[in-house]
Amino acid sequence: MQTALEVGVRVQMSGGYTARVRETVRHVALALGAERAECWLSSGSLGLTVHRAGTSHTAIRTVPAIGVNFTELSYLSYLAKRSGDMTIAEVRAELADIAARERRYPVPMVLILLGISCGSFAGLFGADLLGVALAGLGGLAGALVRHIMVKQRFKPFVYCLIAAFVSVSVVLLLALALGADQDPGVNTAVTASILFLVPGVPLLNGTADLLTSNYLNGITRLTRASVIMLGTTFGLSIAVFLWGHA
Repeated sequence: MQTALEVGVRVQMSGGYTARVRETVRHVALALGAERAECWLSSGSLGLTVHRAGTSHTAIRTVPAIGVNFTELSYLSYLAKRSGDMTIAEVRAELADIAARERRYPVPMVLILLGISCGSFAGLFGADLLGVALAGLGGLAGALVRHIMVKQRFKPFVYCLIAAFVSVSVVLLLALALGADQDPGVNTAVTASILFLVPGVPLLNGTADLLTSNYLNGITRLTRASVIMLGTTFGLSIAVFLWGHA
């Protein structure tokens, strides 16, 4: 039971939606000898009841919010599929190996690539080279601020507001300094510079939960995504108002 729960916790921590977590936990529990398994979960906890030889056992685990790691999610799915041919010790050993792997790319690389992605979006939206450069620099600055604030455990609304404010401020102030504040590409750069804050995975998982009748978890995920977007909108609005850009 504890092994199945641990697999489920890792799946939820890596960005799995509710139905995927539930089915993974049940599959592993049944594969490891349970006669029947019932799983339930919320945004911050995971529970499992297993029935075997006329007895029932229930355990609950809290789930820390770590983020998204689709590489780890793939490894966990592969482990769950093979669990029927493995012993409990073998499953736990491989699970420990998966958990011990580095979850993130180097921070400088991630920040640079986020800046490049924002600049690329500006280019796709029709901005000139100046707009692409401004969006890239704004996205890089905002991503750095968000990273620092997340490490300091600020709430999503706060760090999204500040990160969006910094991104847009960098774009507008650089445009003013270069005398290009009336350039049409600046408006595009402003929009593109905050796209790294779009909560894609919470929106997708929340929608998937609603479509699979997991309404409570779906509403929770979509509410979190809405808070992130609200903070981003406030940050954008404050920066535009402060620097007088229409």
